[in-house]
Amino acid sequence: MRRRKALRASFNKTVGKSAILGAIGTVCGKHDSIPLLPNTLRVIGGNTSDINRFPWMAALFYRERFTCGGSLINDRYILTAAHCVARLDAASFEVYLRRPNIVVLNVDAVHRRVSRIITNWYQELRNNNDVALLLLKDPIRKEDGLVPICLPTDGSNFDGREATVTGWGTTESGELSEHLQQLTVPILTNQQCRKSGYFRFQITAKMLCAGYLEGGRDSCQGDSGGPLQLTKSEAGQQQIVGVVSWGKECAQRNYPGVYARVTRFVSWIRRHTRDACWCTG
Repeated sequence: MRRRKALRASFNKTVGKSAILGAIGTVCGKHDSIPLLPNTLRVIGGNTSDINRFPWMAALFYRERFTCGGSLINDRYILTAAHCVARLDAASFEVYLRRPNIVVLNVDAVHRRVSRIITNWYQELRNNNDVALLLLKDPIRKEDGLVPICLPTDGSNFDGREATVTGWGTTESGELSEHLQQLTVPILTNQQCRKSGYFRFQITAKMLCAGYLEGGRDSCQGDSGGPLQLTKSEAGQQQIVGVVSWGKECAQRNYPGVYARVTRFVSWIRRHTRDACWCTG
């Protein structure tokens, strides 16, 4: 089994002021009015996604090389996968938001350093508890024009729903994507996942499986730490229900993607982010 870790990519280009304008507001999970298009843009075999539709999407760089995705959940914290950051130096991480391209640095991207990494009894051999929080050295300001993604209600069940995963992971060509990609996938029950190609014991209650059992479409290396998100309300708010964690290679038949189940960590997240300002809604 391979963790969905990125091949690290460096950047050295900068472009002028772009037309990217993040949403501004106090309600979490609100992107621009453009609707999500199911199954038209995907991480493997897909096209470029619009960063405006995912203003909480973060790109994590370690020692100036792209390593993983993450999600802004309030003004001070990024939620990502523990395997992306475990045993690494917090001061060597940089976080970019409103950055659609991990090779070309747009001047209106929002940049922050990391001051602390918080994990939750991460079990590396079992891929269990694969979540982490990054405390930003400086909080996000309203004038940065960003919106955090909503957290789900503790204990909520999303089996059978369709969700969207976003990231800069490997495409069908086998190369890391420069541009943000997206894919809509069905969420499976853990019973379905345990009857797939994985051994039953591999899929714990703190994991969530999503994807197509016939293969061909999936998150992949480089998408690690990124969000699996779905609509929370009629207002179109997006909530994070999974964090890209691991799987058997990418898009393999009978091996759906495996995510950290965020509903099992909501209390832990709230407890460790009491110093943050949370959006309403």
